[in-house]
Amino acid sequence: VRSVAVIQGKIADILQARDQLVEAMHIRQEDELPVYQKLGDVRSVAVTQGQIADILQARSQLDEAMRIRQEDELPVYQKLGDVYSVAVTQSRIADILQARGQLDEALRIYQEDVLPIFQKLGDVYSIAVTQGQIADILQVRGQLDEAMHIRQEDELPIYQKLGDVYSEAVTQGRIADILQACGQLDEAMRIRQEDELP
Repeated sequence: VRSVAVIQGKIADILQARDQLVEAMHIRQEDELPVYQKLGDVRSVAVTQGQIADILQARSQLDEAMRIRQEDELPVYQKLGDVYSVAVTQSRIADILQARGQLDEALRIYQEDVLPIFQKLGDVYSIAVTQGQIADILQVRGQLDEAMHIRQEDELPIYQKLGDVYSEAVTQGRIADILQACGQLDEAMRIRQEDELP
């Protein structure tokens, strides 16, 4: 039964990737989750609940996604002492808050609950992603200097060091967005042409 549930989950992953969210949700709720619950596999239950929340979030059902994250997913990882999964779940909670326009609370979670865990774990890629999420909020709030500092000093160097050229290009584009918003059009154009596009 466990193997059947695992394969059902992989089928749901494919459906989700193909944006067939209704079918994926049905499998998660009807075929996968009940098996893990019956087996008493709390970690797999939490993971599946998180995947259900992902689908709800993609369908803009933010309240239910938030409830699952806070009540069904996060407490399990906290109880298991899985600090990485706690940080990832907190980050997804902050994503929902950001989507709802609750920027102050989202920023607080990224800065106080998520970033310190990734720093403690030495997970440099997740540090860069979180720094980017912080910069996104600062940018939306018009705190362009702070956002620029994070993009140039904290986020971009990590992607360069890791050789992640896609994330480097995206970050260069966001730096150009800030320059454009500040009226520095020549420098924004230079970055677009020389750093982002190639």
